[in-house]
Amino acid sequence: MVRANIALNDESNSVLNFVKATKEFKDKSEVVNFIIMEYAEKILNHEEFKDEFIKSVLKNRQSKSSEYVDVSDDAKMKELLGL
Repeated sequence: MVRANIALNDESNSVLNFVKATKEFKDKSEVVNFIIMEYAEKILNHEEFKDEFIKSVLKNRQSKSSEYVDVSDDAKMKELLGL
């Protein structure tokens, strides 16, 4: 399990709180995991992400468990995602 310290804007935090309450999750970590998996299943075109690409991204990225990521900064988020 990876630990992440993230900064959310007010709107994102409200969405997390809403999903947490409606789905009866115990904490926001469960909400974030749920939203990510929903995104992966419904929005991402899995054909675009071949095994070689995924392995390459994972190999080239070295994530630190204490790394601070500000997801309210769209440009920084796109840079971190390699977009």
